[in-house]
Amino acid sequence: MRIAYVTVHVAPEIMQGGVGKKIRTQISIWRGLGHEVTLFSLTPAEIPFPEERQFVFNAKTNLLKRESNRALGLMRMLDAIREYKPNVIYLRFGLYSYPLHRLFKIAPVVLETNSDDRQEYQKRGAFFHWMNRLTRNLTFGSASGIITPSHELVNVLLPKRNKPFRVISNGIDLTQAETLPPTNNKQPVITMVCSPGMKWHGVDKLMKFAEKTPDVFVNLVGYSEKDLDMPAPTNVKLHGFLDKQGVRDVLAQTDAALGTLALHRNQMEEASVLKVREALAYGIPVVIAFHDTDLHDVELETILRIPNTEENVAENAERIRKFAYDMIGKRVDINSVALYLDQRKKEETRLEFFNQLVQHK
Repeated sequence: MRIAYVTVHVAPEIMQGGVGKKIRTQISIWRGLGHEVTLFSLTPAEIPFPEERQFVFNAKTNLLKRESNRALGLMRMLDAIREYKPNVIYLRFGLYSYPLHRLFKIAPVVLETNSDDRQEYQKRGAFFHWMNRLTRNLTFGSASGIITPSHELVNVLLPKRNKPFRVISNGIDLTQAETLPPTNNKQPVITMVCSPGMKWHGVDKLMKFAEKTPDVFVNLVGYSEKDLDMPAPTNVKLHGFLDKQGVRDVLAQTDAALGTLALHRNQMEEASVLKVREALAYGIPVVIAFHDTDLHDVELETILRIPNTEENVAENAERIRKFAYDMIGKRVDINSVALYLDQRKKEETRLEFFNQLVQHK
């Protein structure tokens, strides 16, 4: 198959992190399995995919000019996709921009969506909420098939099951897995890798935990001082955005990594969080505060589960503290989770779904 992988204004810093790593891994596996793949990305700044097709538009201007620039950039990208003549288009869901609806006339579009967009954009304010509500059917309604990372999202987004779908959770490229040596810390170090402005990550909970647990050192990757509403406690180090090597360096000194701590704020219970998988790929023990699509039945001493509630961190602070101390000098055996998280098997399932849609177009 000839596959066009399409992203529309995914922030460059997001493309530098776990999302970009996931996209790069998918493309690599698809090419390795004999398919022709090109990434087409509409972006406000260059992203670290120099070998792919980037369509950069100027976003540093007034609203009207910015949207005009975005539309012109999208038109250029659509022309390039038509010229590419893909058998199938894989689109990562994002807020509609004119004239994105023309994409669906080029080839069958498989839509990847990773959250309940209605809840997500409602939290970003009235403009984004209504813009999404008024335009989302141009994307969802026109897609030939939908892929979600959880069963819960299928129930939310496709309650009538009136469109082909697959549940394919996030995984690990086992060929890139690297178990980092355990630490020799005298006091434990815990790490959260996340992005500013996403309340479901629960950074506020982590700051309160750090304040009340001064003997645990906390790394917060993705946040700077300007991103917090209050000064960080003295036992918290703010790293800002880091590249892959930077994240690895922080995790190398980490005893336990934290996944999303407030998924309930998105009215969600289930997820397959990329940062949890990235930590596991390095052998880092994890704290999981949601129903993990792949790991819900896996019982390991290196995985701590806490409830998905508003008070989960406060009510389990001592359990988290004890877990962090217990994990000093320990690492996760990758073989204990490999069966559930193998990215290659997940991509084979995804490609099979593509082929089915192409055959029935």
